[in-house]
Order: sequence, then structure tokens, then C-alpha cells
Amino acid sequence: MPTSIKSRIEEILGDGSLGRAAKVSKLRQLETDALARQRAGTEGMSPKTPGEGDDLKLIEIALRSLGEDAVDQGPASL
Repeated sequence: MPTSIKSRIEEILGDGSLGRAAKVSKLRQLETDALARQRAGTEGMSPKTPGEGDDLKLIEIALRSLGEDAVDQGPASL
């Protein structure tokens, strides 16, 4: 089973060898990947995974804990 997003976030935030900028960069990549999966699901390219919206919320919380805002997702494409 793949590593859950929650554990990946905790690993990033808890990594003392990473500076703030590196943590933000890694979280942004998780955010980009989660948004891409969400778009693919809405466009019928892959089945929607349960909890995808929850993944984005967890990433947003982690970014905000580092003083960052979540990316503006804009209007959903249909």
C-alpha cells in the first residue's frame, strides 16, 4: 500500500534536515500531484479516489503551518 499523504506530510514537517523553503517545496509538489489526480478524476481519465479532497485539506493545513497559502484551485473544469 502506498504511503498515506498524512504520513508523508508528517515526514516532511518533522524532517529536521530540511529548511522551511525545502519543506514548502515538497508540500507544493504533493499539492500539485493531488490536484492533478483530482483533475484526472473529473475528466474521466482515472477513477476518483476516496479521500482526495481530504488529502488537499491536509496539505493546505501543513502549508499554512509554514506560513504559506494553498494554491488557488480556480473554477472546476467540466
